[in-house]
Amino acid sequence: MSLKRNIAAVSALSLIGALSLNAISSLISNENTANAATKFGDINSDGYIDAVDASIILSYYSYASTAEGTPVSLEKFIAGDTADKTEPSTSDKTDKDVSLKTGGDTFTILSWNNSDVPSLVANWTGLNEDYVMNNLNSRSGDELKTPSGVKINFINVNSAGAYASEAYDEIFNSGDDADVYFAEPYWALNYMDNDKLSAPLSALGITEDDMGEWYPYTKTLAKNSNGVFKSVPYDVAPGAFIYRSDLAEEYLGVKTSEEMQTAIGDWDKFSVSAKTIAERSEGKVALADSLGGMWEAFSCGRFDFVTSDNRFNLTDDIKYFADMAKGLWNVGGVSKNDQWTDDWIKSGQEGISMGYFAPSWAFCYNGSFISEAAKNQAGKWSICIGPQAYYWGGNDILVNPSTDNGDDARGFILASTSNSENMNKFTYFNNIPNNMFVNAKLAKDNTYRAKDMTDIFNGENYYTVLDQSARKIDIKKYSRYDESIKSEIIGTIKRSYIEGDRNWDDALNETLDRIAEANHDLEWDD
Repeated sequence: MSLKRNIAAVSALSLIGALSLNAISSLISNENTANAATKFGDINSDGYIDAVDASIILSYYSYASTAEGTPVSLEKFIAGDTADKTEPSTSDKTDKDVSLKTGGDTFTILSWNNSDVPSLVANWTGLNEDYVMNNLNSRSGDELKTPSGVKINFINVNSAGAYASEAYDEIFNSGDDADVYFAEPYWALNYMDNDKLSAPLSALGITEDDMGEWYPYTKTLAKNSNGVFKSVPYDVAPGAFIYRSDLAEEYLGVKTSEEMQTAIGDWDKFSVSAKTIAERSEGKVALADSLGGMWEAFSCGRFDFVTSDNRFNLTDDIKYFADMAKGLWNVGGVSKNDQWTDDWIKSGQEGISMGYFAPSWAFCYNGSFISEAAKNQAGKWSICIGPQAYYWGGNDILVNPSTDNGDDARGFILASTSNSENMNKFTYFNNIPNNMFVNAKLAKDNTYRAKDMTDIFNGENYYTVLDQSARKIDIKKYSRYDESIKSEIIGTIKRSYIEGDRNWDDALNETLDRIAEANHDLEWDD
């Protein structure tokens, strides 16, 4: 067991101990207390006592203390059996402890694309999503209004990811109206650390009590560098590993996704299995789709690149990855294709790459890169978490402290993140909401499907795997430098250590030089 896992276990045990059965038994029946006792410790039966177990206990404790009538057992709560469950809910009263200005005549929503806002506004207002979409994007359409009667204005800067920040900055600098705005986690922190551009959620009367069903890792993403909750990660993007089940059986002898998970359940096992496949296929089949895919999963939550005093920090784990990647590259265990290229897609179609590291957004949309890579191979693919749970993307809502519609900002956020009915609808618009309760039920019902994925996975319940992955994600903290640092690391490992065959010390020094050049405001040890 790693030091990191031990620390998580100790923390979880402390929390679980604090929430004693004596405390819970005062809230629930004897039968339910007995059921809780059978699960005490490793709550989710994943073989670890960790932060996920602690989060589940907290959620169940919160639910049991507020439920009307007799709560369901802990087992049913975990399984999402909600037929007789009084669901925890957050008050949607728009006048609760809102300290920001109210009374404005226009509620302006700022986004970098058009993908989520129409469905979220439709859920909030109760209007038809197609009607909302047509009118949000038409100057001549009917005027849309918030539930409080305020005009809705939508500004879509129509930009890719972080490039949207340039357009955002122009709007903020001009003083134009903007009440709430959307960002991705890897660039949202630039705004979250600026008190002039982002309000604390507490200013809307939203506290951690309202986050009981959030996945644990998203609470870290919601905090700025000073630990203040500044964003609402409403849409999550857990990752998984998808693979050709027929090739897995041929080269590894595994017949089920459970057996595959055992074969690649950590990075040591993944490396051994990749080398086995390369050897048995005579170098014709690689287990992993790309170095970039491996790095996306491996780097998630593993590094605290920037310390609290703004100093750069790089652990020995980076050399572990570099050596593993080089070993697999040399024997054909990982494809030599770059992500987002035609050859990268074709390698899946032709069986050259046996598996892909893929985020949830590659499953939810027909025509995604996964559906293209698996083209003409219906029923031949399967899915498991892989060597490590990770996230790849996601979306946040932030509040402009200059808003003059704080009540509507609160209402919009709660309607989008705390209303189960709305979140179910949002899921069917091809998303995964940040709510463990909703997703556990959807996973159990096994009803949510994108058609392409249904065919590819032969009806396998991939939603369950994505939900399980999201529950297991463990991150320390993150900084606004992380994406730049991660990009420099994997670029130099590939170019210098693997392809250039330089020794590790030289490759590491080159990596450090490039990171320093790209991040001038970081502190460096002599």
